[in-house]
Amino acid sequence: MQFNLLDSVKNGFKFSCQKCGKCCTGKGEGQIFIYKPDVERLFKRFNCDSESKKIEFAREHFDTTSQKFVLREKDTQHIKYYHFDTLVIKVIGNEENCSFLENGNICTIYDARPFQCVAYPLWRILVTNQKNWNENAQKCKGINRKKGDYFSKEEILKKLKEEYRLEKEFFLEMKKHDFEIEKIYRFLKGS
Repeated sequence: MQFNLLDSVKNGFKFSCQKCGKCCTGKGEGQIFIYKPDVERLFKRFNCDSESKKIEFAREHFDTTSQKFVLREKDTQHIKYYHFDTLVIKVIGNEENCSFLENGNICTIYDARPFQCVAYPLWRILVTNQKNWNENAQKCKGINRKKGDYFSKEEILKKLKEEYRLEKEFFLEMKKHDFEIEKIYRFLKGS
């Protein structure tokens, strides 16, 4: 998989989380996709060892949203678009806060947060699109800091490949189950 990184990030950049919680809140700002490893980590963290606990937890913290997946057939230019439901972290309240956010800026699942939270701001939608990058850098004061964690081109590409791998695995599993998300996440049937 090839990724066309922006000129402003392809030589690396610095990021330092300001722990402001802005990436965890915001009406219309998007949602945090979660995948099987994320679900398993959260269930383990909250001791959801029975189906009823998983259902209860899912009702409180998970939601579904429609996602578009683009598949390019191998060795061709043919592209096919798929639309299907995917699992996301539920947002709550008028400001659409992450259901795991407390007091405006405290993540209650920091040690078990989903891949997408861990990877931020190394998302394909950001580091390959200048408009998205600029808009995010305006909102997030941790991007392009003079001090902070340095992310090299290699680290950025590694996160993008992991993001793509998770998306592709989920897509292939959904396709195998006729795009019925309840067949993958059985706990959704009871929520």
